[in-house]
Amino acid sequence: MKLAPYAKDRKLPSLQPGGELIVHRAGKRAVERTSRGFVKHLRAGKSADVAAATTTMGALAGGAGFSVPDVLETTEHSVTLSTVPGQPMMELEQDCWELAWDEWSAAWARMVQSDVRGSEGWQVHDAAAEADVVATWFGNVREHDPGELADRYAGRLTEVEGRIREALLTLDEPSRGSARSELVPAHRDLHDGQMLFDCGNRRMGLLDFDTAVLADRELDLTNLDVHVDLRVMQGLLSEDMAYVARVAIAEAARAVGADAHRMEVYREATRARLVCVYAFRPQWIPVAERLLDQLG
Repeated sequence: MKLAPYAKDRKLPSLQPGGELIVHRAGKRAVERTSRGFVKHLRAGKSADVAAATTTMGALAGGAGFSVPDVLETTEHSVTLSTVPGQPMMELEQDCWELAWDEWSAAWARMVQSDVRGSEGWQVHDAAAEADVVATWFGNVREHDPGELADRYAGRLTEVEGRIREALLTLDEPSRGSARSELVPAHRDLHDGQMLFDCGNRRMGLLDFDTAVLADRELDLTNLDVHVDLRVMQGLLSEDMAYVARVAIAEAARAVGADAHRMEVYREATRARLVCVYAFRPQWIPVAERLLDQLG
């Protein structure tokens, strides 16, 4: 392990000490809060795609009733975004929490059902692509193994990875899976950390559209649902508040015609991926182990 100098990264040349550094994944990306808004520092060649995805998905989300960031400036290595009003979800009191999920559920259904026919530039993320993402994370854990999960649970990880991959790859086989509906706009990293709520104006904010794609309608719903369970495991959310969120997610799933079988397959895939993600966070390795226990 090697410590990197603060706010310096040769692969992110636009990152310089000055603003408040929020996120820094060395060599990949950083997010900085400044007086103008938030600056995403990216590797060369990435900023145009991020700006385009933010604009395209943001237009759909804004039209559905979400508050979204505007792209203020794009350079070769950075994208500057406006701020979005609201509080982080984990900071909301009970009454605002309930309002937030009501607003999210209604706006999400409207966004997913937006007409994207004729739109250009959308990437497609199907079940096979999700299987590849999960496989990449399992590979990361085996290669680096910061919490020694790959050593302690080698057989279990192999079994889970194989089963999840098969389930995803057979989702669209008529004889084994269930019928796939038309692909819809998807955030592809939807969780409570991407959501803000302005309780006074009853307005839900949605952030970070870098990975926006066309995907199965079940993908985002299950990612959000599993993150609610995760927050309970982390001790960050009560069961009563989690119940409110789960009801809202279930209502959104009904509204957009999500398939129960596909929801369960994507839910398991999300748990498997989060086992690997949280294996890299030392304080949450016990949570990764609990997630692993829940699989299958």
